[in-house]
Amino acid sequence: MVQNKFSGEMPKVVLVPKPRRIAIVCTELQRAYALYDTKTGTQVKDFVKCDGEKIEFDNLDPNMHYDVGVIENMGDEKPQFAIAWNMEMRDETEEILKNSNGLPVNYPCVYHVRYNDNNSNGIYDIVDDNGEKVGEVANLSPQGDKPEFVMVFTCRMKDDTVK
Repeated sequence: MVQNKFSGEMPKVVLVPKPRRIAIVCTELQRAYALYDTKTGTQVKDFVKCDGEKIEFDNLDPNMHYDVGVIENMGDEKPQFAIAWNMEMRDETEEILKNSNGLPVNYPCVYHVRYNDNNSNGIYDIVDDNGEKVGEVANLSPQGDKPEFVMVFTCRMKDDTVK
């Protein structure tokens, strides 16, 4: 079962094509957001704590595709996580932007992290709305009572093409 810890409204993650910028609205104070390189899954921007209003990541590389990772209860740490998508995922960023007429677009996919009590190695499943695994997230920070990675906003989609 996917844990949904969010009590408030789901944040809106908006990708602005030119100049490349990501804005996150409807944020809540217990959350923090970071950017990831979609291709490699490496964290490229530190987590930024919410002020309850809006977070913006400006001056982004227009040739790079970004995922947005969400954690809860960051504290004063500088957490580091890595994302590994399944081979069956495809990146639709360019297609979505090509059809936007240069206007901002909402990230179309939101995936949640499935935590279970038996997993102590710091690697957790990223799942879709049906609970199907689409990737993994690894906590690269020291283990213990640390923030939990809870969701990913991305333009990655499950590859539903016939093989």
